[in-house]
Amino acid sequence: MRPARVLHVVASSRGGGATHVRSLALGLDPARFDVRVAMPNDGGHVCGAEFESAGIPFIALNIESGFSIDILRSLRAMVSQVDILHVHGARAALYGRLAAASLGSLRPQVVYTIHGFSLPFYPARHRWPMIAIERLAARVTDVVIAVSEDERRSFLAQRIVSADRVKVIHNGVSVTPFRAAEQCRRQLRAAMGFSDDVCVIATICRLHKPRDFETLLKAVACLVETIPRVHLLVVGDGPEQPRLSAMRDELGLTSWVTLAGGRGDIPAVLAASDIFTLTTWGWEGLPFTILEAMAAAKPVVATRAGGIPEAVAEGVTGFMVPRRDVAGLAEAFGRLVRSPELCAKMGSAGRDRVEDVFSRKQMVHLTASVYLELLSGLSGNDPSSV
Repeated sequence: MRPARVLHVVASSRGGGATHVRSLALGLDPARFDVRVAMPNDGGHVCGAEFESAGIPFIALNIESGFSIDILRSLRAMVSQVDILHVHGARAALYGRLAAASLGSLRPQVVYTIHGFSLPFYPARHRWPMIAIERLAARVTDVVIAVSEDERRSFLAQRIVSADRVKVIHNGVSVTPFRAAEQCRRQLRAAMGFSDDVCVIATICRLHKPRDFETLLKAVACLVETIPRVHLLVVGDGPEQPRLSAMRDELGLTSWVTLAGGRGDIPAVLAASDIFTLTTWGWEGLPFTILEAMAAAKPVVATRAGGIPEAVAEGVTGFMVPRRDVAGLAEAFGRLVRSPELCAKMGSAGRDRVEDVFSRKQMVHLTASVYLELLSGLSGNDPSSV
């Protein structure tokens, strides 16, 4: 009777996939699951030390773009020693499922969590070969987890697997660190250079596709024409940073937009902010930053894309706008900036919604249930005997 051995594999320490892995690895009951994590040390917001300090084995696996036989061999050795392989995102899923397939009948159970299903947005000449690869990889995939209902529908529309193999488990967060940070709101704002009369709109994301910074900056440019005491705080890094900086300067927004780079103190950033926003032109899963903003009791203004409308209750916890809608985005910002009371009301409703529907505890519990169901199928009805 030993804990089931679970290996999480993710291809970057940045973004929602890494956040998801950290939440699961630290949240799963160690009496039932012997967890280990394979992830690159590529300078993101999730680092190996967080796992090691909790007694979770961490393997620095530098999964790069392209293909590496050496990485595949290393991963195959790890996969051969576990009961469940849980891969996160397309690149980790490709490597992980190739490694599992190479083990034949000795492979572990394989769980694949999609963190933003991008294939429908690819040009056809790229999309069809990748769908073919996904269909082949599905033969060694026991359960697919979608982080939103929208993502599940999008995945099933490609006819990659049968509907009974795709489950929805929404991302979840804890409100505790965000409650703690708000006690220091005034000091945090002062440290970031914001006076009490400035309304801070924050966006926290990887500066990479499918983010739509052009629409965001143009909306802010419209907003400051009538409400100058507004500031956009952009937290994150990525390949779009030079283009974003150039757009800011071209629009004359240098005094209204701060590019803060990557930061590890997200509760502090949100505590110092008044409104949260996220804009995209393409695919979305269910962004953790949306849920974190709601946990921090901030109203959300975001693009109506992917699973975001499943989290943000329109007119209750925030506002949804269509893709690339500059005027709609500026109008939504204006309604909130002009009404601190509405900000507070929506923020409070958002926090309640996270606690009721999008808690980290529930996300971990439902994922553990998937593991136990898979293991019970291998060992009669006693998962602990694996």
